Amino acid sequence: MKKSDNTIKYVCIGLGVVVAILLLAIAFLLGQQSKTNKPDGAGRSSSGSVTLAGETAAATQPQVTEATSDQPQAPTESGSSAAPQSDDAQMPFTVLPPAGVTENIPKELDVEMTSGSLTFEIGAQFDVQYDSSVIRVETVGGAMTIENDHSNPTAGERKRMDVTVVVPEGYAFEDVDIEFGAGKLITRALRTGTLELEMGAGSATLEGLVATTSAEIRNGAGAFTIKSGSLNNLTMQCGAGATQVKAALTGSSRVVAAVGAVDIQLEGSESDYTVAFQMGLGACYYNNEKIARGGSFGSGPNRVDLSGGLGVMRVTVG
Repeated sequence: MKKSDNTIKYVCIGLGVVVAILLLAIAFLLGQQSKTNKPDGAGRSSSGSVTLAGETAAATQPQVTEATSDQPQAPTESGSSAAPQSDDAQMPFTVLPPAGVTENIPKELDVEMTSGSLTFEIGAQFDVQYDSSVIRVETVGGAMTIENDHSNPTAGERKRMDVTVVVPEGYAFEDVDIEFGAGKLITRALRTGTLELEMGAGSATLEGLVATTSAEIRNGAGAFTIKSGSLNNLTMQCGAGATQVKAALTGSSRVVAAVGAVDIQLEGSESDYTVAFQMGLGACYYNNEKIARGGSFGSGPNRVDLSGGLGVMRVTVG
């Protein structure tokens, strides 16, 4: 009987141990379940990565901030602004000038072009317009340079080398220097203190041309026309072609023509000018009267000297 009592005792102890173990296991499982039911941010993120105290979730999720006027918008993965681009933001057909060009008008302008066309227009604000990768525009201080990117453009590039300079009405540069290989030059608003203009070949039509200090013009071959303006101390050399000038010439001016026809209409009256001719071969006309190959007319304060090799030189006053 004593042995059976011991057996029953050991069985009861074993059952008690098993029950205790089961109770401990159940308590542990309930504790783990309560931890997993806690909300995100209490020591563990929703993605399962541990976050330290004070650390943001930027490593796992992009941080969204509101863009202000003083802070640029964050770029997207494609590199563009997060804000959608409107149709107005697209690049216009005309290439925009460098920064600052539309805000500050240069005092000096230097143009060096091998070919193409150059046009001066009147507009509300100063601007340079072009649509060719071979045109380069640079501004340093108060001086602007417009030139070809290289000296030997292809035929396709040459057709697109058109530059338009927009100048506010009444604005005058201090100095303008234009060197043109071959092409077309048109001015409807060009005022400057000093002017240097050289054209190898092509055509030029200049209207409203004003140079208050001096003007030096050299034309190799082609049609050269000044339709209106006022030039002080003009020096003009014409190689071959037809040259027409209708302007007021002040100071001391000299016109030299190698071969071709020169027709000058002086604004003002005969008392304003002293006109002197010197011709090699050809004919001279003063106020529609044919004269000898040399001679001087008038005694005005503004002197105009004309000399030619072969051709016709004609001067009309008034």
